[in-house]
Amino acid sequence: MQVQMPFERAKESLERMRALPHPPKVIVVTMFEEPHYVRSLMELGASAYLVKTSSAEHLVAAVRAAVFDPRAKNAVVGMPTAILEESRDGVEGVLSARELELLLLAARGLSNRQIATSVHLAEATVKRHLANIYQKMGVSSRTEASREALTREWITIEEVTQPDPPVT
Repeated sequence: MQVQMPFERAKESLERMRALPHPPKVIVVTMFEEPHYVRSLMELGASAYLVKTSSAEHLVAAVRAAVFDPRAKNAVVGMPTAILEESRDGVEGVLSARELELLLLAARGLSNRQIATSVHLAEATVKRHLANIYQKMGVSSRTEASREALTREWITIEEVTQPDPPVT
C-alpha cells in the first residue's frame, strides 16, 4: 500500500482491511518519515512500514517477514524502535528517519559537504537539518548530538564505526 495524502484515507483503508475475516498483510511504502505516522499505521495493522528511500533488499525482507513469520512483530525500516517508543510518550524532540540518517553520518565524522554528497542534498539543506536535530535534541554540537543519540540508543556504536559506503 502506498500512502500519500490524505493520510486519513490510508488509516481508513487499514481499519477496513483489519476488519476482514482474513486480513491481508499490508506493507506501507511512503515518503512520510514522521514517527507519529509510523506508529499510527503500525497500530492499525500494517505488517511493515518502509520509507520510499528504502533499498530493494529492505522491501524484500519486509515482505518475507510479513509472509513467512506471521507472529513476528511489525517491521519498521529506517527508524529505530526507541524513537517510536519516545513518540508514543509525546516527546517533541523525536527525529525523522532522514534526520536520524544525517545524524549518523555526522557521528561518523563526515563533514556537511560529505554528508550532502552521500545523500544527494545541498550542503545548506544538511546544515538546516543538523540545526533542527540539535534543537530537537537540546544540544549545540555534533559531539553532543552523537553522544546523546548513542545514550538514547537511536544509533549504535557499530553503526557509527562501520565503514562508509563509497560516495558516488
